Amino acid sequence: MTRPSETDIQVRRMLEELIALHEQMLEAVRDHRGALARADRKAIASATSRQNQLIEKIRRVDAVRREAFGQTLTVSEIAATLPAESRRVVLELAGRLRELIEQVRDEQAVVALASRSLMGHMEGLLRQVAARLNHAGTYGRLGCVEAGAQIVTGIDLTR
Repeated sequence: MTRPSETDIQVRRMLEELIALHEQMLEAVRDHRGALARADRKAIASATSRQNQLIEKIRRVDAVRREAFGQTLTVSEIAATLPAESRRVVLELAGRLRELIEQVRDEQAVVALASRSLMGHMEGLLRQVAARLNHAGTYGRLGCVEAGAQIVTGIDLTR
């Protein structure tokens, strides 16, 4: 067995680091989804913060990759320059990373949908409260009953 080249070692390390970061991202997105289901504001904020930190770490690893291998060189192209055994390992790692990225995207899509649904529900509740507080029952600029400044009205019948 031949000794791994510097390129081989560097690519493997980057892929392994990206895999670990995306596994953490998948966990954070799933935590976010669970927090939305429970309407737990603190847990939502915590999961969002973790995701932002992980995104920044992923960006840093990707910046190192671009610096080392250029802007347009793909993992497949790098792997093609490696010996057969190293190529196989690098391509397996790249495949695992690709799977994780797809899982993260799928979970993020679910979280986005759940967030929009929760926002719609909250807006509906606020509209109901606003409608109750609007004693005149008039419609606002957006076509729904809005709570505005309270207006005291009366009719002087003495004149």
